[in-house]
Amino acid sequence: MSFGKKLIVLAVLALTAGIAFASPLAILPLNVKPFPNVPQGRKADFSVDIVYASFGVHENLDNQSLGTPPYEYNETNGINETEPYQPSQTYMVVLNVTNLSDIEASISEVGFASAHDIRIIPSALGGFSFSTGEGQGVDFGGVVKGVWLDNKWLNVTWIPDTDYPFNLMRIITPSHSTETAVPELPANATEEGTWIEGVPIAEYYNSTALKSTSLYINGSWVDVTGTVRADPEQPTVMATNTLANQILPFSGKHYRNIGNATLGPTTEMPSWQTYNGNGPTIQWPSKADGFNSTWAPHQSRLIVLNGTLEGNAGILETGNITLYATASTYVNDWLVNGTYYDTITTSTCLNQVQLNTANGYLYNTVLSENQQFQLDQYGVEAFVEPSS
Repeated sequence: MSFGKKLIVLAVLALTAGIAFASPLAILPLNVKPFPNVPQGRKADFSVDIVYASFGVHENLDNQSLGTPPYEYNETNGINETEPYQPSQTYMVVLNVTNLSDIEASISEVGFASAHDIRIIPSALGGFSFSTGEGQGVDFGGVVKGVWLDNKWLNVTWIPDTDYPFNLMRIITPSHSTETAVPELPANATEEGTWIEGVPIAEYYNSTALKSTSLYINGSWVDVTGTVRADPEQPTVMATNTLANQILPFSGKHYRNIGNATLGPTTEMPSWQTYNGNGPTIQWPSKADGFNSTWAPHQSRLIVLNGTLEGNAGILETGNITLYATASTYVNDWLVNGTYYDTITTSTCLNQVQLNTANGYLYNTVLSENQQFQLDQYGVEAFVEPSS
């Protein structure tokens, strides 16, 4: 059912029943700040596949000289005898990124994660949680176009103060209290506040799952855990016992306008992300200036991600891990005659694989015994060459 039809149907039901329209909303106001309506542009269809992943565990400290148990070495304070030493992992991952369409498009970023378990769960805002163990998770806040609250469609919100969009930006913050009941709307709400199309929402996760949800209603954040559902829903990637995670961004000219229509067409609403150590690792290519991030129609290229992370090396001993990859692309990401068109697409890949543990920890679907990778001058793109 479309947004307009949802609103009309609920209004008719409320009038025929002789009650106020959707209790958190009271009376639907006339002067409502619109939700960003971004027209859709041409989009390119891409695929991303994980074709190679190599993990090598090495000891960066000769712990045998320290006795048992092993200890963690701290460069500032020396040996930390209270925390167990963890060996580090080096990894090299190769993604096969393919433009499946008849138009050229550019890559804005690629990403990779490996963990004992990775799940995609539905959520209101979407995001990532790369937990290395038990403990505090991530939380996200933002504005969605509408939600189902207690099976009623909610799509407008009252915000105190009239200096929009700055009053909206002030409430989209992780630093707030949360009520257990919906407060009364002030009698002079329209004069002392702003009505917006959309609903501010916050989602709080532990290391494995969504634990609570809050909505901003009538001037306060309210706990609505278990009674709210976004429409449409967005994917959240939940990884536990993470081995590696990385986002490799590429430079480009990107237009973004968060909520301020006086500066041009708005593309999105304000948001926050608090990762508590569980967020993606952003790694800019050190020599990527000049790298061609545009794919020709039907072109496939091998993209390399590599790094060194601490912890969870023991997961490799099982030989069974989960790999996740993503590639975000765009045809044009700037204004066209004063209008911004959404041309962004995101492709993903999720594989549970068995590593070859005969010589290190390897997943390989691309190299034969007499082949190797040769990297370009930027250290970003790989080419399959005969072994020397």
